[in-house]
Amino acid sequence: MGAVLFSWQGIAVTTGHLVAGGILLLVGWFIGWLLGRSGQAPAAAQDQTRSLARSASDDAFMRGISHLMADHTDQAIEEFTKAVTLNSDTVETYVVLGNLFRQKGEIERAVRIRQSIIARPNLDAKAHLQAVYDLGLDYKKGGLFNRAAEAFDEVLKKDSRHIEAARQIATLYEEMRDWEAAFEARKRLDRLTKSDSRPVLAHYKTEQGKELMVSGQLDRAEDAFSQAINVDKNCLDAYLHLGDLELARGRARKALGVWKKAVKLSPQYAHLVIMRVNAAEQELGEKAAEGFFAEIDPAAAEVPTLMALAQHYAQHQDQDKALEVVGMAVERAPHLLDAHRLRGRILLEDGDRGRALEAYAQLLDEIEGDQARYQCGQCGFVSHQLTWKCPRCHRWDSMLPRVR
Repeated sequence: MGAVLFSWQGIAVTTGHLVAGGILLLVGWFIGWLLGRSGQAPAAAQDQTRSLARSASDDAFMRGISHLMADHTDQAIEEFTKAVTLNSDTVETYVVLGNLFRQKGEIERAVRIRQSIIARPNLDAKAHLQAVYDLGLDYKKGGLFNRAAEAFDEVLKKDSRHIEAARQIATLYEEMRDWEAAFEARKRLDRLTKSDSRPVLAHYKTEQGKELMVSGQLDRAEDAFSQAINVDKNCLDAYLHLGDLELARGRARKALGVWKKAVKLSPQYAHLVIMRVNAAEQELGEKAAEGFFAEIDPAAAEVPTLMALAQHYAQHQDQDKALEVVGMAVERAPHLLDAHRLRGRILLEDGDRGRALEAYAQLLDEIEGDQARYQCGQCGFVSHQLTWKCPRCHRWDSMLPRVR
């Protein structure tokens, strides 16, 4: 055991005890060091792993942006998905990914992403509001209009001056044909943007009046048409349908008076009134109808008006007058196929087959022309039917008679 160095409480301490104790101390220290290393290594490794993951996520994000700029949507989605898989903390990547899913029409996936963003407990107010707004856009794209309206309403409750939410909800109610809600939403948008949408507001009231009229609620329909005219005195559609309503009530004289105002208001759309007067001639009375047509000067009339006048005269067996007026239409709009066709038909009904053949020969020469009757002055969209709102650019009052 070695030499005794000293005694303590009756126990002899030898050199062997000191060596053994030193060895135990060394072993204890080494074990402690190892344990300390075992606790530090995972932490350092985790930090390094996180750093690598963030770096890989950033790389994937940048590749996604590159694909997005090149309009490679599928590849962009693939890279952004990698980015959020590697680093789920970045809200911006989720936002971009949600927008791409909406763009592709994958609405359910877009909605799930928005909901996951909104559910984050520590999300700042601005990001939360944007996520709710984006959710509204997702629902709108998916045709879930009621849910979209709820989302935009939530945005406006939290930020009453959110212009884009106000704009979205105004167009949304319009698409839903909720004219009363659309009217109020459009007025709110006007206040925010300091705009003047009175022509559009008048159309909302007119559309509301049409629906009330169809359902037999004539008093409410009349009130809606009157409100439309009060909002915008130039709302032609309101005058046209107010005349229809007066005729439906048996007040032919009032109907004709309203329609005459419509002609003075918008001479380029006089053909819409002429067709109404033709159809209601029996209720209006022959004398009243003749007086109406006598007030229209063909020399100053638009081509669609000349066409409607020619049809009127042809129906009343005044072939000479009909041919004179339709000839003016052909002269002013040589590419308008309907004018050539109408002239040929009038000549055939009059028994003048020779001139009818000439008319149809001219028609064949123009057969490559476009037969669309109306064209949008904003985006150029052409249509056979008149709509007060362009189906393509959605602008109100932009569809005009086409004469070339």
